[in-house]
Parts: sequence; structure tokens; C-alpha cells
Amino acid sequence: MSETEEVRTPLQQKLDEFGEQLSKVISVICIAVWAINIGHFNDPAHGGSWIKGAVYYFKIAVALAVAAIPEGLPAVITTCLALETLGCTSVICSDKTGTLTTNQMSVNRILVVDKVDSNETKFHEFEVTGSTYEPVGDIF
Repeated sequence: MSETEEVRTPLQQKLDEFGEQLSKVISVICIAVWAINIGHFNDPAHGGSWIKGAVYYFKIAVALAVAAIPEGLPAVITTCLALETLGCTSVICSDKTGTLTTNQMSVNRILVVDKVDSNETKFHEFEVTGSTYEPVGDIF
């Protein structure tokens, strides 16, 4: 397990591309906003210092970068990845304990896959005796 490679799904690859493009566009816009305001760095409203003005407009550019990312984007991405995982699911195990049963889980039969051919699957079937949580029973 430690040597297996994690293969990125097509959706994850597209989201990575989108993230890279979004960060590049936001970076360019922030640099442009900062560069456009170079003439205002010496403004007396910022203390008359070129450095204070540069820092002020840098803060504005950073705030713009943070505001440019949609607030709901992480939730949308998480939901999309969950739906992609659900779409690849072949077996879903569900339990309705308490509604259809006596609110006590038990095993009556165990099936173990023995062999899988292209046309047929062979199982070993075992019957289980005993009931619910009582630790008494046999497997035949």
C-alpha cells in the first residue's frame, strides 16, 4: 500500500489547471493595480513617504487577491470531488436497523469469493448459527 501511486482523476486535474490559471490571473491583476497606483505612493494621505504608500497599495492588492476568490469555491470543489467518488462506486452497503429489524445486527450467511472468471464467479458459502450479539454460534 505504501508503494502505490495516487492517480489523479480527470476532475482533480481540471481543478488543478483552474487553480493555476486563477492564481496567475489574480496575480497579474494585483500587480497591475499596484503598478497603476505608483504615482500615488507619495500622496500626503499615506504620510508622504514613498515606502508607506507602496505598502498601503500592496495591502490593497492583497485584499483584492483574497476577495477575487469566490467564498463558496471550496465547498463546490469538495462537493464535486465527493460526487465524482460516488460516481465510481460499485457497491453501497446500507443499514436500516431498527426499522426493518429488531435493532440487533446479526449474520446468517457469509459469502467469500473463491474465483472470478470472465463469465462466472464462484463463492464459498457458510451458514452461521447463533443470534445477534450473543458470542455463541457455529459456522458451517
